[in-house]
Amino acid sequence: MTTTTAPATTVRALRFAAKEKVAVVDAPLPEPGPGELILDMKAAGLCGSDLHYFHMTHEEMRHATQPRSPEMTPGHEIAGVVKAVGPGVNHPRVGDRVAVQHYSGCGQCESCRRGWDVHCERGARVYSLNRPGGCQDELVVTARDCVVLPDEVSFPVGAFLACGATTAYQALLRSEVKPGETVVVIGVGPVGLAVLAWAKAFGLRAIGTDPSPERRAFAERLGYSDVHDSAGFDIGAVVPGGANTVIDTSGNVHGRRTAVEVVKTWGTVVFVGLGPDFTIDPVPDLIMRQVTLRGMFVFSVPLMMEAVAEAARLGVDLAPIITSVSSIEEGPDAFADFAAGSVGKSVIGWE
Repeated sequence: MTTTTAPATTVRALRFAAKEKVAVVDAPLPEPGPGELILDMKAAGLCGSDLHYFHMTHEEMRHATQPRSPEMTPGHEIAGVVKAVGPGVNHPRVGDRVAVQHYSGCGQCESCRRGWDVHCERGARVYSLNRPGGCQDELVVTARDCVVLPDEVSFPVGAFLACGATTAYQALLRSEVKPGETVVVIGVGPVGLAVLAWAKAFGLRAIGTDPSPERRAFAERLGYSDVHDSAGFDIGAVVPGGANTVIDTSGNVHGRRTAVEVVKTWGTVVFVGLGPDFTIDPVPDLIMRQVTLRGMFVFSVPLMMEAVAEAARLGVDLAPIITSVSSIEEGPDAFADFAAGSVGKSVIGWE
């Protein structure tokens, strides 16, 4: 094993101590095995899926749709510096700044060979779900999950690109929207705001909707003035004929229904937000208007590499979406603030 310093045997980590309570604990840190490395953590973003488990008891976690152990460190939006590498690792190298794609596949099946570990045929391991996540001082990760960050991309933005910001990038790619066309974003939480940021960089007209006055006001402070109250939103008054593309990040039935209603004939709807239930009538909703409906879940490692490179090249303004960077000691309060409805992106940071 190549290493600069001997790894610690224990590290500080955040854990779900009880329903709606996070604590700082000491957690074991194994040495990296073949194909693995140790990451000196610099940023771990908090995501809605983390909040999902925050509101569960330990028993509920164990029997959730995606079960997890309460002993598993949360945080799947991961960025840091390579501290040590295990056997067989020659990329990335010690000292490299990296972000980590959070679905880690077998590396051998057809899906994984294409970079789509999220669809691993043998079952992917997921950071924070069935392997430790990034809310701890150091972390063992699989080398092939890492994407090297250019100097222009900060660690908090790199962590954002490890999930939400690349999700937004891929949603626009999947929509096949063209420069000069219009995209409507349903929900202006962090992912929706990232869609607005990418859309601006791509030369699109971007419109947002959200029921929260706080989120709408925050979007306006970031320079996105074309954001509307989702209650009674009239697409005809804003874009006569409807939008070329609609991206739903809300994951609820109302947002999905709005997405289908406001897209124009020959337009495309992309469902991104996770959540149950939605009823569609194929004839009026899709067939008679020639509408394309697409679902999208996470992204491939190659696509994350592309998003990171494009964010640097285009100067995509993702940093202002990050409103809070808290130390690991402040982690319990950061989770509580996030649960209370804080706008923008919350990050645990080590710098």
